[in-house]
Amino acid sequence: MKIPICLLLLVGWSINASSATCSPVPGADQIWSRGSARWIWIGETHGSNEIPTVFGELVCDALSKGRRVTVALERPFEEQSALDGILSGKELSSARTVLLNQPGWREGIDGRASESMLRLLITLRELHKQYPALRVFAMEGPSTGAVGERDEAMGHALLSLKGKRPKDLILVLTGNVHAMEAPLFGFNTAAMYLPRQELLSLEVTNERGGKSWISARDGCGALPGGVPDKEKNRPYGAYLDPSFAPVGKVDGILALGVPLTASPPAAGEQTPLPECRIKFLSLHPDDAITDGVKK
Repeated sequence: MKIPICLLLLVGWSINASSATCSPVPGADQIWSRGSARWIWIGETHGSNEIPTVFGELVCDALSKGRRVTVALERPFEEQSALDGILSGKELSSARTVLLNQPGWREGIDGRASESMLRLLITLRELHKQYPALRVFAMEGPSTGAVGERDEAMGHALLSLKGKRPKDLILVLTGNVHAMEAPLFGFNTAAMYLPRQELLSLEVTNERGGKSWISARDGCGALPGGVPDKEKNRPYGAYLDPSFAPVGKVDGILALGVPLTASPPAAGEQTPLPECRIKFLSLHPDDAITDGVKK
């Protein structure tokens, strides 16, 4: 069944609700039935409204099936305390302020610090009230920037959870390259450092068209992005068939069934603007934002 993402965005999650509810992703039972899978890795295009929302649905569904869950996000180790504050701090408003003052959020320009990612974290906060064992893990360790080093650090960070959270299902959300099970650009990806038999990796696909908030050659902002599905009008859901993946080696796809829509930085525009943003606005002068609101 195809579930309109707009309904998920507007109705599916309520951060003010006394108890969080979720709409299971069609086909997700195939994921949970893989008894050997310890790491469920979702490879996304950063900066969309849709992908973090659907990822939240997967987390909720796993919890509702009685699984203990740790969510691993492509965030630096240094943010762990701030992430914990969002998840379980007494005051959400102060925890939000602390998080958005972190360098990776205050200066985030590549879609990983989007409004939709903040909404995902608040969703996880609501789930934590029902499932106190839920944890969020910042998986991005320090790196010199050498080719492949960042992926190696993330892979080893995830491996460390095997000892720290031995009973947990680890749901991972990163950019799609890190989720690949074979080198795509000449280096081992983060997912390749995990035991192959314990990994299930899905690439998120979308209908053609739409935009996501990314940093690219044409600057940073709402640009055409995403991984178009091989099949036009494929219904929303999870498909465990490697041949469905448009790019790279994975175990299947998570098809959104709709085009992406861009989610701007949760902390608003930087001051002064970075060069990539200046370049983007020179080409798209009407797309300026302030605190997440388009001018």
